[in-house]
Order: sequence, then C-alpha cells, then structure tokens
Amino acid sequence: MTKRAEQKMETRKKIVDSATRKFLTEGLEGATIAGVLGDAGLTHGTFYAHFKSKEAMLAEAFVAAAAETSERWIKGVSDLSKSQGIALLLARGLGAGHLHHPETGCPFVAAGAEVWRTHKDIRQAYEEGMLAVASKVAESLGDEDDIDQALAIHAICTGGLTMARSVVSEEVALRIMRACRQFVIKRLPKGPASDTH
Repeated sequence: MTKRAEQKMETRKKIVDSATRKFLTEGLEGATIAGVLGDAGLTHGTFYAHFKSKEAMLAEAFVAAAAETSERWIKGVSDLSKSQGIALLLARGLGAGHLHHPETGCPFVAAGAEVWRTHKDIRQAYEEGMLAVASKVAESLGDEDDIDQALAIHAICTGGLTMARSVVSEEVALRIMRACRQFVIKRLPKGPASDTH
C-alpha cells in the first residue's frame, strides 16, 4: 500500500471514529458533517473525498460502533453456562455504567427512535449491525442457531436502556433496568440442564 493510500485510510478512520463519538453522545441529528470534521481536526473539503453524504458516513460509523461495542458486551460470556451468560449480558446491557456513559455505550440506544425516520442507508446499517450482534450473542451463548433469542435479549436491553435514559429520576431509571433484567432472569430454566451450553 502506498503512503498516500495509507494516509487516506487513516483520514477515513478519523472521520468514522469522530462520527461514532458524536452520534453516541448527540444522536444522529447531532452528528453533523461540520461537527464531526471539527472534532477530527479536518477541513470540510476532506469529507467528500471519503463519503458521498452524511448518511453514508453515519452508516459506516454505526456498523463500526456496533462491532466494537458488541465485542465488549459478549466478552467472557462463552466461558459461562447459558443462564449465567444471559445474566451477564443483561447486567452489562442494563447496568448503571451503561446508563451513565453513552459515549462508550450501545449505538442502537444512541440512534434510538431517529433511525426509522432517517435515510435508508442508515436503516440498512442498523439492520446489518443488529443481525451481526445477534449472531455474535447467539454464538457466545453456545447456540449460533438461536438468533431469535439473541435478538430478544438485545431488544430488551436496547428498549430498557432507552427508557431508563429518557426519565428524569435515577431511581426510576434503575428500576426500569432492574425490572427488565428480572423479567428475563425469572424465566430462565432452572437446574443442571440449563447450566450447559
């Protein structure tokens, strides 16, 4: 790879990283081209050498964020029983740390209700990212064929955290997350058979 090609790749990565940080904290609407480039220390003219539109940039940033955060979410889950793994996913996805740190949190929560109102490219990235996360979760739980279970766990975490971040009272936010965790945990199979992959 030539030095010029390397520099182009580095610049694109800077834009994507900046876009990711911006939309995680300010939502899709808050991730403007000017704001993203300003945070990355780049000029406006640089943008169109890499992306045809804001939507194309955000779609790529979304997929990158989904891949990165899902790796953190599933870390160590495959070492546990299925029930313990699900409990760990719920604790991470619906924990106080996740509630208070959107800048390192779930892109599906950050994009929230904006996604279905936005451009098809972003909705496509959301769908691809969601299915990729579900596949990783299912595999980490020892059942790569049970994508529906993984989708449900992800949906409960995403919905619960979205609601928790939307209320004023921390007490209510923590209650929402606890209720979601307990709803799933109470329905997990009990006994030795449930503790194997």
